[in-house]
Amino acid sequence: MKTKSPRTLVCGAVMLATLAIAAPARASVTVNDPNLPVLYPPNQYVTPAGPIFATYHGPGVTIVLSDSPLRDFGSVTRTPSAGNELESFSSQLDGQISVNGSPNAPFISGGPQQDIVFGKVGNTTGTFNTEILSLNISGSSSISGPFMIRESPTLASTGQTTITSIGGGLYQIASFFDVFTELSVDGGNSWIPSDTSAHIVLTPEPSTLALVALSGGMLVLRRRR
Repeated sequence: MKTKSPRTLVCGAVMLATLAIAAPARASVTVNDPNLPVLYPPNQYVTPAGPIFATYHGPGVTIVLSDSPLRDFGSVTRTPSAGNELESFSSQLDGQISVNGSPNAPFISGGPQQDIVFGKVGNTTGTFNTEILSLNISGSSSISGPFMIRESPTLASTGQTTITSIGGGLYQIASFFDVFTELSVDGGNSWIPSDTSAHIVLTPEPSTLALVALSGGMLVLRRRR
């Protein structure tokens, strides 16, 4: 049997890394902490159907946010409420913004978020209905100036999270939300609702996937040697 050369193995590892980055977002992550929310790094919520996070049509203005992962950060406050768990933490939404068809420009925004996980109290694993109760983030870009984004006060941003123990102290967590947002460019005096909800799923950060693929390829190379 012909033995593959080290160069071939390294190329294979690079190809795996490339595929890991280009593959559609995986709707689950593996972690050693079953508590919610699943924090960044290395996990985040992305829109697997495409780069568009949200489109807002207001009077004389169209704003599009794209390539915009929603990332959850600590410190997290978890409060029981009639068997449900209220989770308060900070979030960050970064990406690209276009105003009235302009070329994309980078933006960064962040602020507090609160979720509710129904039936979570007393349960480490299981499938739980979830909802984003509030999201209030502020940001700016070179083409839009300051702006604010909030979770819709009239439309529910619901989802579901499944936590499964896979042994060895590890857990697989699958999670998604359908988030309705509104955007303001006048300091909150008026709000523009998004055209549709943003369907976001929990997935490893691309650099983490690439690192795993490269590590696997290098491990194979060492074993061959």
